[in-house]
Amino acid sequence: MGEEDTILLECIEEIYHCFENVLKKAQKVRSIHVRKFESLLEELLSERRAFEDISVPARLIIEQLLELQFKVGQVALEAEYLSQPFSGVGSVKIEEFGLIRIKLGDIEVRWRDGSYSYYLYPDKVELRAKDEKTAIKLFFSIPFNQQALERFPEILTSPNVVYIHPQLEKWIRKV
Repeated sequence: MGEEDTILLECIEEIYHCFENVLKKAQKVRSIHVRKFESLLEELLSERRAFEDISVPARLIIEQLLELQFKVGQVALEAEYLSQPFSGVGSVKIEEFGLIRIKLGDIEVRWRDGSYSYYLYPDKVELRAKDEKTAIKLFFSIPFNQQALERFPEILTSPNVVYIHPQLEKWIRKV
């Protein structure tokens, strides 16, 4: 974990503890706002899990999806018998045990990080189950950028990564 990640994780922890204290204080109040606070606390847990519970390639994908969400980019999906044309990223969540859940348009897709291998291309990723029985392909309207990839040099030695496109590898190595 890099210095920037450590700072972000510390910030998330501070906010999380603050929300915990607020919820303790608000437990006696009957209001929809208390439920909203609980929902925000769950989102903070998801953010923390992005730094603590998932592999480097999964984190790169999560950050790409979040980037697309904020830049109003789109993602297309192919998975077994399911196909979704380009649509917006509705939500990205990391649940317990490395379970990643993304909502694209009207479709929600889930995968457990430790159960998949990653194939990385400039404008798409392919996730293949380690038993090779299932695969998920995510196509991005905005490709990976060099700055994002440079933040994850560990991806080159990650056991979960099977293939990295030469252009991406060049950016990671800063050649």
